[in-house]
Amino acid sequence: MQVRIHPAVTVLYSTHKTTLKELNQFNKFSKEVYSDAANHSFVSGPVYWIYRGSDGSPDTQFTLEIAVPIQGFFNSSKFSIKELAPFKAVVHRHLGPRDSLCISYGEIMEFVEINRIPIKDEYREIFLNVDFEQPHNNITEVQVGTF
Repeated sequence: MQVRIHPAVTVLYSTHKTTLKELNQFNKFSKEVYSDAANHSFVSGPVYWIYRGSDGSPDTQFTLEIAVPIQGFFNSSKFSIKELAPFKAVVHRHLGPRDSLCISYGEIMEFVEINRIPIKDEYREIFLNVDFEQPHNNITEVQVGTF
């Protein structure tokens, strides 16, 4: 676990209001955003899920952005393009299924508390490897924003 500053990145993205209980319905948007990006630009990274305003409670509504890093700009009929600012975060690599991500978040929060690191209300999950057939092969970089 470490604190890193991630550089600015241009992304194609979609924005949604949701709760943690409703997250599974957004898997299709990852595919749609990625497909649109691949058809019109050079995809320069994996899918990001960016959470703003989530407090860990399953019923709290928050903003979810599903984003794909791209090179350049194009006109998308479905999605928007913007630059994400540099992002300072506590970073932890999660190995395994999505439904056990809460374990990694718990480890990050323990690290944050022990080291007295102030955090933001923005979290990111970067899906480095996604395996729907064998979810134990998933690799997700979990990023918790810091000041």
